[in-house]
Amino acid sequence: MMRCLRNAKDALYLYRNGYLNTLSKERFEGIVGRSFLIRLRVVLVNTLKEFKLILHNNPKLNIEGKIVCIINSNNNYEALKFLKSPEVVFLKPTVLGDKFENVITYRFKSKFFYSLIFLACLPYILLSKLNRRDLTLLHKAYGLTSLFTSLIKKQKPLQVVFTNDHTPEARSFILACKVAGVKTTYIQHGSVSKYFPPLEFDLALLESQYSKDIYTSNKKSNSIIELIGIPKLDNVICKIRDRKLINKVGLAINQNDDLRKVDKLIEALIQNDYKVILRKHPADRRNVTSLFKIQDGNKMDVYEFIHTADFLVASDSSIHVEANSLKCRSIYYQLHDNNNKYDYYSFVKNGYIEEVKNEEVLINLLKGFNYSSFNFNSSKLAHYNEALINNYYGKSSLLAQKFIYESISH
Repeated sequence: MMRCLRNAKDALYLYRNGYLNTLSKERFEGIVGRSFLIRLRVVLVNTLKEFKLILHNNPKLNIEGKIVCIINSNNNYEALKFLKSPEVVFLKPTVLGDKFENVITYRFKSKFFYSLIFLACLPYILLSKLNRRDLTLLHKAYGLTSLFTSLIKKQKPLQVVFTNDHTPEARSFILACKVAGVKTTYIQHGSVSKYFPPLEFDLALLESQYSKDIYTSNKKSNSIIELIGIPKLDNVICKIRDRKLINKVGLAINQNDDLRKVDKLIEALIQNDYKVILRKHPADRRNVTSLFKIQDGNKMDVYEFIHTADFLVASDSSIHVEANSLKCRSIYYQLHDNNNKYDYYSFVKNGYIEEVKNEEVLINLLKGFNYSSFNFNSSKLAHYNEALINNYYGKSSLLAQKFIYESISH
């Protein structure tokens, strides 16, 4: 019991090291729950759902001697699909998680029995105020390390590749690989912050010097680190277009952004004769009911959204890196009031992008911006995408494959 609880707590590294303070109230409550009674109810309901899984038939799994890519979301699959080959298995080990196309879903049917132990130990677990806050997250992670360890000991993979290092599930599986003695590789798939856990992989393939600095600052790591740029962009670089006039502004928002500020910004852009294409983060379920006619950027993938826009406006999102790597300039506009979240990825601090404080300044910048004189290969932009100043721009995926297969042969 104690080992499983320690493992579950370790899996919550991100949530217990300041990250939750950067979230809006709505987003915070969406992760941990509005109240203790709601959290307890979620645990009981999920335990009941786990019971129903006992008779579930998993697909026949063959991961012995294979490279296994752990998938937690569609974004994870998009970041790793360049590795697709007969010796690679895309696997979603989960309990109640969703299925994804082209990914094998393997459900841990025995999680219910770990949940029974968890419930039996609740009086002890709830003695901690932090545990009471994180109750649903602890329950989600409880037992996952043991379950994944058992799986990969029965069929030992050649290597396990992760593109997420901070969710409770991913961290549980990373620890399991250590226990089972299976090699691990991490391929970064989005910008990282100081709240992220230390690297705990045999090989870490990072996007940039910024990422390396974040991961190594005050955090001990024995990982071999290589800077490779952004592999998932390789196939869309060919669609880059030359931009001259700015007519259509892409506006990217996420769960932390204030919709009132978003509406006000849309109004200012429309009134100044700009077309607006709005894209919400895929996890943002809120409805944006603008009074003005805007294009829905969620009806296309993120790269088509970037290619369609003439300029991008966003606050704290890694889409800035993707946009500028695809030669669509962007600007930082704080669309929330949480100063703990301000400049979360240090884009403004590091001179990667400029910041505008209000609509008037933004409109003046849009009117005066000149694409023909802007350098997308500067050292400041390369600070977030190493490939921009090396000869592997568009070849990051090949570089990633090279490092992965070399690590296997050693």
